[in-house]
Amino acid sequence: MIDYVFEDNPLTPKDPNDRYARVVNVHSFSEDDLAEEISESNVGISKAEALAVFETADRIILKRFGRGESYNGRLAHYHFSIPGVFKEGEYPTTVVSKITPSKELLEAAKQNTLRHVEPTVQLSISYVDDIKSGTTNQFITRGGNVKIFGHNLKITGTNPTVRVEFISVEDPEAVYPVAAVDLVVNNPSELLIVAPQMVLDEPVQLKITTQYSGNVKKPLKEPRSITFNKVFIVK
Repeated sequence: MIDYVFEDNPLTPKDPNDRYARVVNVHSFSEDDLAEEISESNVGISKAEALAVFETADRIILKRFGRGESYNGRLAHYHFSIPGVFKEGEYPTTVVSKITPSKELLEAAKQNTLRHVEPTVQLSISYVDDIKSGTTNQFITRGGNVKIFGHNLKITGTNPTVRVEFISVEDPEAVYPVAAVDLVVNNPSELLIVAPQMVLDEPVQLKITTQYSGNVKKPLKEPRSITFNKVFIVK
């Protein structure tokens, strides 16, 4: 079962009939869950052994991927792409990873049924794209464009704590707010910011504070915050 909500299309905000469907399922599973299920499936492998296999496989895949080999997995094909366009005399310097699902994975997705649910006022961050490096949930380039995707992210409200900011993992007192002028796109499902100047190679986390409630005319009385659970390295 896949739950979804309808949201206004940020590209046509004045058209109430132009909407898109956003998946809101919160159920997920991890390698720990997989290992537990394997240990209970009578194949003679313990949970610890399954986790060891996962860890070893991940290490080997990353090593070979890091030397330019694509990976044909059972459920997906991991390969490379070079972003951007290049004029005469220009050459690419960045490569990004791409994932193409297998036929079996696509068929498994089709087995789900859809259920429309009413949206909540939950504040969430789904993922963060660093445009300069072409990475997701890995790096933040100083002074570069960064796209933040999620739910109810729109920065609005009069409370002085309302903002987008990065916080140093090593020194939580070191806070780098995004200036209002550097908030380029400000939609409930997507923010586009210019990253502030931070210490090179510093690990930071993203925090968003807003009074947005889903109703522009009725902001929240008290701001609410979310700190993304990913750690970024400043580039």
